Amino acid sequence: MASEEKIILKLSASHKLQLPYTRHYAFFLTISFMRYLLSIITLLGIHTAYADTYTVEPKTFKVETALDAIFLPSQSEAVIINPEEWTDFKVTSLVAHGADVKKGSSLIGIDSRALDKEITSVEKSITSEALKLAQAQHELDQLKITTPRSLDTFARNEREAAEDLEYYLTTHQALEIEEAKRSITRAEFYLASQQEELEQLLKMYSEDDKTEETEEIILKRARYYVERAKFSLVRAKANADMALRTTIPRKLETKKRTLENARIANTDARQKLPRDLQIKQQQTDQAARDHQEKKERLAKLKNDRAMMVITAPVDGTVYYGEIKNGKWQSEAAAKALKRGSKLRAHTTLMTVIPTGESLKLYALAGEDKLSGISKGASGYATTKLNPYKPFPVKVSNAASHPSPKNTFLTTLEPALPSGIAIVPGMKASVKILSHIMDDALKVPVEYLSEANDGSHTVQVKLADGKTATRTVSIGASNDKWAVITKGLDASQVIVK
Repeated sequence: MASEEKIILKLSASHKLQLPYTRHYAFFLTISFMRYLLSIITLLGIHTAYADTYTVEPKTFKVETALDAIFLPSQSEAVIINPEEWTDFKVTSLVAHGADVKKGSSLIGIDSRALDKEITSVEKSITSEALKLAQAQHELDQLKITTPRSLDTFARNEREAAEDLEYYLTTHQALEIEEAKRSITRAEFYLASQQEELEQLLKMYSEDDKTEETEEIILKRARYYVERAKFSLVRAKANADMALRTTIPRKLETKKRTLENARIANTDARQKLPRDLQIKQQQTDQAARDHQEKKERLAKLKNDRAMMVITAPVDGTVYYGEIKNGKWQSEAAAKALKRGSKLRAHTTLMTVIPTGESLKLYALAGEDKLSGISKGASGYATTKLNPYKPFPVKVSNAASHPSPKNTFLTTLEPALPSGIAIVPGMKASVKILSHIMDDALKVPVEYLSEANDGSHTVQVKLADGKTATRTVSIGASNDKWAVITKGLDASQVIVK
């Protein structure tokens, strides 16, 4: 008995079929089974023959570029402090994140007591230094007048000392020597005259036997003059000897020393006085610069003091952090914006989004998505508020150069539907549709092979069942399909 019949008998036994009908039923089942088996074999053959082929036909092609975007305002006002001198900006009060504010209302309160004290101190210092600077300027002005005069005086003293020495050596020294010698001669002559006069008186009065009282007085006076003349001679000799041996040589030495001192003083003055004037000029200039720097520092401190009044520049909503290059960066600001903390200078602390400001979508696209993004391209976006309610978007600007993080800023204009309450900072999933073609010869990318030179080929099935390699040119593509612009025709079959 055939195996099929055995199976039928088992089935009939299990279903309690009557034997007269069993063989006919077995035959029917055998025929059905064989047909089913044949169909399975046929289908397997078709799969084996055609599973790795693809018939090239014109079809619709499009590139969908997915982007993660964020809603941000097109315009905003950054709250930033740029102090030039003061660094201690301690927070005393703070408006809450997300608060609605009016223009001029306080955003951040700053403790200004230390700065106010510093400003007062600098103002007093400037007043004091202004007086010192005026005094230094007066002294400088006086030096400018007295220095040339003093230089003239020292030069004149040297010149006169030289003239005195020359005159003394050529004329006056000889006269003094002659004078010393002549003083002895005069004293001798004077003594001789007095002695002769005394002798004449004695002769005259000796003729009388009796000397009168008057005559005694005259003789006494004559004898005194003689004694005085003798002393004068002694003194003249001593003075002449002193003059010749000591006084005159000393006078010459003194005049030489006077000239030398005058020359030294003049040389020193020519070096010192202009230098003193220059030093005084530099000191005065430095004092003027210091004074000016303090005035400038005071101005900077006052400007920094004005920065401590941090108010809203416009009516709007406060966001902590910075909106820049399509991103909202709030982490650093959130850490710093606390009571008692110190604000960081030259950093955006808050951003005030003007009331009624329109929102745009900003996305940072990778280099691999640039081919699907261009200005004017359109698509749609959804939000987590209602992921099943898409709304149109259009690319209004696409960066041509990458950011330092190698991303390209893309700006999109959304057409928001009513009933969606979008606020800045919310995110959206965007799909940009580009390279849309109705009759594109596209092929699955897995059918493409890359040659050594970078070109691409496909295997085309020929009429005799064989295959041939064809080089193709590729236009637009996505992760699944590639549009063939050259190398294939419609209805051709390609093989993996």
